[in-house]
Amino acid sequence: MKIGIGLPTWLGNTVTGGEVLDWARRIDDAGFHSLVVHDRPYHDTWDPLAALAAVAGVTRHVRLVTGALLLPMRDEALVAKQAAVIDQVSGGRLDLGLALGSRPEDFGLYGRTTAGRGRIFEAQLQRLIDLWAEAVATRESGTAAGPAPTQRPHPPLWIGGYTPAAIDRAVRYGQGYLFGASGLDMIRERVPLIRDAARSAGRPDLPIGALAYVLPATDPAELALGERLLVRYYASLRKPFPEMVHSGPMEHVAATIASYQDAGLDVLHLNVVSPDPAKIDALASSVLPSYAD
Repeated sequence: MKIGIGLPTWLGNTVTGGEVLDWARRIDDAGFHSLVVHDRPYHDTWDPLAALAAVAGVTRHVRLVTGALLLPMRDEALVAKQAAVIDQVSGGRLDLGLALGSRPEDFGLYGRTTAGRGRIFEAQLQRLIDLWAEAVATRESGTAAGPAPTQRPHPPLWIGGYTPAAIDRAVRYGQGYLFGASGLDMIRERVPLIRDAARSAGRPDLPIGALAYVLPATDPAELALGERLLVRYYASLRKPFPEMVHSGPMEHVAATIASYQDAGLDVLHLNVVSPDPAKIDALASSVLPSYAD
């Protein structure tokens, strides 16, 4: 299993641009597989594609991941062009995680509604693929909505969703399946279903990734800050903080991370519920050596 780290862009106005760039450099220097940005349009969370464009130039090796960009509320032609630019600037390190989205306020911000978003999403996925193919085919003339991405045929698409229709969509269009921070129980339950669907589609090697919240800490003040930050992001928590976030001593957090590998994941992106960049160094020294990139 490969290990990535979430950038603190979900903390919005509570972090500075300099702090985000510092996190990106630390993640890259430590040797993590990926850095991940999140998407919540009607919030002060940073725009995910703008954030990846910003960190592409200060990193060298780490994969740049949207986990996940909410596509149905956006113009897919603009996303195709922005993603191609990031892929070019990063030297082909973009992984484009994509999801439906569900919050009406996010759709409303862009003047759209949630109605028919599954059908719209599928059409957008196909159009992204077609636009990139056209950009590659017309690379010399420049007559398409380029630029062409560096990766061929296009940046890998990681697609999420929990319904049978969503899983089918992911194995048809995606180069990977991506869980949100849904927890170990759901991942254990759904991974066999995704593996079966991928095999049936002739794609037995389709990788599966997920997000997980972690906070290696025992100090009550640090844990309380982590809970305030998570409540700030979600407005209200869908379950108690200790159930959403793997916290406690580093050895306990490391053991829980190992459980995700046992559940059958290929990639786990850790979202650290803290603004402290020292957490990256601690995870790099205590957790990363157990996992090969």
